[in-house]
Amino acid sequence: MGFAGVLFDFHKTLVVAGSLESWLRQSVDASGEDDVADAEILAALRSVWARAALRYPDTRWDLDSRLHRAVFREVLEREADCTPTLADILDDTMSEHWVAVPGAIELLERLRAGGHRIGMVSNTGIDLRPRLAELGLLAYLDTVVLSFEEGLVKPDPRIFRLAADRLGLPVSECLFVGDDPRTDGGAVQVGMTTALIPQEGGGPQLHRAAAFLGVD
Repeated sequence: MGFAGVLFDFHKTLVVAGSLESWLRQSVDASGEDDVADAEILAALRSVWARAALRYPDTRWDLDSRLHRAVFREVLEREADCTPTLADILDDTMSEHWVAVPGAIELLERLRAGGHRIGMVSNTGIDLRPRLAELGLLAYLDTVVLSFEEGLVKPDPRIFRLAADRLGLPVSECLFVGDDPRTDGGAVQVGMTTALIPQEGGGPQLHRAAAFLGVD
């Protein structure tokens, strides 16, 4: 495929959550609390942002880091009987439990070797760069466009156009790779070819994007 640039979504595309059980257990240990409703909190963690969207359909928490934290806490405290202390610890350690999707680094390496410009666009209220660096992904990204820094949330077409501009490329020469037709599909509105990869077996099938790009 003749794309000079490739833009990726973050969550469920390049990165996924690791073990929620491990995250919760470590957080509970750090809190020193007893009698924690593990099952309820785990259920809330698995769907925290879907639950948040019911409270805030405009997903405005991805425009403000303080609101992002407040909404995360609100869901856990009101829907899972989580204490404020534990909710804070879970929020503080959230990024530590993100892991790279198998094959992500290899795909970025092949794209870089092929001369592609590479970027990432994410709806988030958190600076993802430190964890991307720890996972070995940041070094391959020419730009990282985060909603809370830009005041734009996918599927707003402007955030995709901005990302292409940051790569120094027209949108027609970029491919967007994501997983969510509702948000990532917004790239189509600016004339950007979009590949939505399925989730199977507990993770994104990133190898399908590699095959589409001809770098598998």
